[in-house]
Amino acid sequence: MKYLPLLALALVLLGCSERTERIENKLNAYVQEDLKFIVAQTIHASGDRSGILDTPYYRIKDFRLFAGDTAAIYSAYAEVDFFIYQDIQMHEKRKYRYNAHARQWDRYFKALKYGQDSLERSATQK
Repeated sequence: MKYLPLLALALVLLGCSERTERIENKLNAYVQEDLKFIVAQTIHASGDRSGILDTPYYRIKDFRLFAGDTAAIYSAYAEVDFFIYQDIQMHEKRKYRYNAHARQWDRYFKALKYGQDSLERSATQK
């Protein structure tokens, strides 16, 4: 009987945490929407689609889950590079964090970076 409050607390804490797969799935959905927005915004600004890749894509460069006190507010972090330009060796880097209380991803940084996709470059050098 004296363990009942401890058991109830453990169940509540387990219910508050979210599975890693679910967090990753939410990230992929959020990033897909960002990719669509970046492409649409670029096409709108330039007036045509000629400079855009036939298949724009993104790469998740870093994904981390936090534990303990670090996870009290943000329980995950991701860094994503978006590649949309055909003739320009430039990509957009965005950073995201997963708000544990709201259970959603939050974008907090974006910047344009020069250079091509490192995986693409290594594939063409073989």
